[in-house]
Amino acid sequence: MTVDLVAGEAKTFEDALAAVQPALRGETLWYRLVGGGPTPRYVRLRPRASYVTLLGDPGDQSLPDAISLLIAKTSVEILSFRPTLSLGVATKTSSP
Repeated sequence: MTVDLVAGEAKTFEDALAAVQPALRGETLWYRLVGGGPTPRYVRLRPRASYVTLLGDPGDQSLPDAISLLIAKTSVEILSFRPTLSLGVATKTSSP
């Protein structure tokens, strides 16, 4: 998920996120854009084992209201890891 914040709310967003993040199910990584686009912008990465688990619980996607009020725009992308298209990732080979 890409999150564009209301102007001037980055510190408030980070503080609110830090307060609720331990309670969020399956939470993993947040990245803050530091250059090359509109700011303040954050990217939320939440890996799942399959599309079924990703799409099975739509309520699991939401953020608490205290954080949602600071967000101007969100967009969601589904990325699929493919080891054959990744550098430096060992792929499993079948035994002879």
